[in-house]
Amino acid sequence: MAEVSNIDQALERFETALRKLETAMAQAQETEAEASGLRSETLALKEDRSRLTQELEEVRAKAGELSETNRQAVRRIEAAMGRIKSALGE
Repeated sequence: MAEVSNIDQALERFETALRKLETAMAQAQETEAEASGLRSETLALKEDRSRLTQELEEVRAKAGELSETNRQAVRRIEAAMGRIKSALGE
């Protein structure tokens, strides 16, 4: 009878260890799935950052062009005002 009791105890310990192993494996799978999701998000964020950097450079270039166009327009308006004032004798 002692042998049966020892076998039962060993079987119980084995089943407990097996349940712990299954739980650990399930947790490892969840952790890997989360890590995979984070890797995907990181890649998407890097792509967004690159795209936004490019867009920012384009906007800055356009702002520079508009600023130069504005300066030219101001010079032309001032020149025209000067000619008008001269014509009016001011």
